[in-house]
Amino acid sequence: MNYRKLSPAEISQLERQGCSSPDWGLLDVAEPFDAGRYRNVRFIGKVSLAPAQGVKCFIPGVPQQTGIYDATVADCTIGRDVFIHGVRGALVNLDIEDDVRIESVFSITCEGETSFGNGVRVSVLSETGGREVSINTELSAPVAYMEALYRHNARLSHRLAEMSDKFAESRRSTRAGIGRGSDIANCGMILNVDIQGKCKIHNAPRLKNGTIRNATVGAEVVASDFIIMDGARVEAAALVKHSFVGQASTLSSLFSAHDSLFFCNCHLENGESAATFAGPFTNSMHKSTLLIGGIFSFFNAGSGTNQSNHMYKLGPMHQGITTRGVKTASDCYILWPAAIGTFTMVMGRHYAHPDTRKLPFGYLIADGRNRSLLLPGAAIASIGTARDVDKWPARDKREKLDVPMLDPVNFHWLSPYTLQTVVEGRTLLEGFLRERKLTDKEEIDYNGVVLNGKGIRRGIRLYQLLMELFAGMMVRRKIMTTVATRPEITPSGLLDVLRADPGEEGTGVWVDMAGMQAPRGELDKLVDRLIEAENPTFTELNRDLWALHDRYFSLSWSWLWHRMEEFTGSAPSEFSLENVIDILTRGAAAAESLEDYLRKDADKEFNPDKASIGFGIDSSDDCAEIRDDFERVRGNIGSQRFLAKLHQQLLTYVHSINNLVAVLKA
Repeated sequence: MNYRKLSPAEISQLERQGCSSPDWGLLDVAEPFDAGRYRNVRFIGKVSLAPAQGVKCFIPGVPQQTGIYDATVADCTIGRDVFIHGVRGALVNLDIEDDVRIESVFSITCEGETSFGNGVRVSVLSETGGREVSINTELSAPVAYMEALYRHNARLSHRLAEMSDKFAESRRSTRAGIGRGSDIANCGMILNVDIQGKCKIHNAPRLKNGTIRNATVGAEVVASDFIIMDGARVEAAALVKHSFVGQASTLSSLFSAHDSLFFCNCHLENGESAATFAGPFTNSMHKSTLLIGGIFSFFNAGSGTNQSNHMYKLGPMHQGITTRGVKTASDCYILWPAAIGTFTMVMGRHYAHPDTRKLPFGYLIADGRNRSLLLPGAAIASIGTARDVDKWPARDKREKLDVPMLDPVNFHWLSPYTLQTVVEGRTLLEGFLRERKLTDKEEIDYNGVVLNGKGIRRGIRLYQLLMELFAGMMVRRKIMTTVATRPEITPSGLLDVLRADPGEEGTGVWVDMAGMQAPRGELDKLVDRLIEAENPTFTELNRDLWALHDRYFSLSWSWLWHRMEEFTGSAPSEFSLENVIDILTRGAAAAESLEDYLRKDADKEFNPDKASIGFGIDSSDDCAEIRDDFERVRGNIGSQRFLAKLHQQLLTYVHSINNLVAVLKA
């Protein structure tokens, strides 16, 4: 854009309209310049004005001419058709892009050199330090996971810190930006905040040292030393300090966060977090809920959920691990340190530092004697678990954002990561029965929890069901993807594909890095390349993580192939058609059994003796009125939409299995 100096006539007109400048020679304007669109403006230092020609309705029915009115502007560049009105303090050291609205604010300024929140060190898990994560606008969940939790690898920690420092330095500037189309109104002090992309910031009293990118910041929000990413919403008097808010996440309704990380699709209201690593889909909605000193993902906190991260000795240094899919009931308390296995429901108050990672899908229940009772595998038969698994992909709001996704999220609840603990759990429980010969009511202690014989036997059955389901699903998928690319293939050709050794990649332990499931061996290779690379960047690291994420199916097949005999009793290198058909049919039967468990659990919601309490409020003992009121409000189990969806999925799955079996038998 070509700029010019003001003419004497234009200066005279501006002065008649209440404008002033210590040196009009520092003001540059671009054609077409309309001096009538600048009134009561104090220009200080070097200011560049692009043309203001349009009319906009920021309030419906109230047209406003773009331009600058009643403001002080110092050392700024102003884009096309910007509307600035009512700046009581000043706009200082800003690059304001086109179509921006700034109205009724006190000040938006950049003072000295700043990196706008990039490089701020967040003390997650341990408030006393040792697991700090340096936040930046390219931080993804698995990168933060490695930085916080892989402190055993000093070279990796050094490399990530080096990359963070370099990234922060690259963002260091004496000028802040305001992205095209941003809308900023009724705010107080905004200091050293870079506003990237199209943002909406309304009624925020104080924002200091941060970056807001394609996000919304709402009423009464106070934030310092922060980054708020694409599609995120921080609103309704949320308080944010030393924190990262990831893509499509929401902090709202007086939620208070300090030294916390929230990755994509988190939703938190009313409560509080401190030193929290919140992986994708962490959810907390209640005023009395505190998340502190722990790592969470695909997590749902009941009201009154709380943890303690110190024992009144050396401070808040204890950490908690809740793996994927954990839920807590109302008034749940856990004394850290503790570790909770995948997809476990936690109820009551737990003081014995339970570690249930090798017994996933459990119900962890506190009894009246401060003991933690574990029912291993019980959540497999819970309709709540199935509903959670179904809802997360549908609630991924990043799909609607016109920006690349940062966090690689794997939604598979049956995966090598979860199945490895299912296998460990089955082996562990079988060992308890073999060694102790427990009756149903006899109890044993294990890792801070109590198990009984009845729960152990049921856990073995449910774990076996998942193993058969997983094997059937994976063999079915391998056959179907092969047929899709080679429709002419014969049953004997399919056998050759299933027998073929896929190599060692994917074997061994798998990890869940806050939403990304991957084999530890492949991750270690990635880490080694990162350490040895010259001048690596977060862009390159995230690209490599996504590439590993995209290999999930081939790597998971390799993992199962090498453990197939443990799952099915048959080594894949020696598969016959009968073996394959047996795996498929057992997988279909497991799916049918699982649906039966889920339907029986859902049936409790329609139990006429308990679920209908409170219905037919004035009906006395008139069972017909109570039943009619209940059914008009709740419906019946036959009309329940989620169960109908599950049943249709089962029918589709079993139908495809039957078709494959028919082809293999032909």
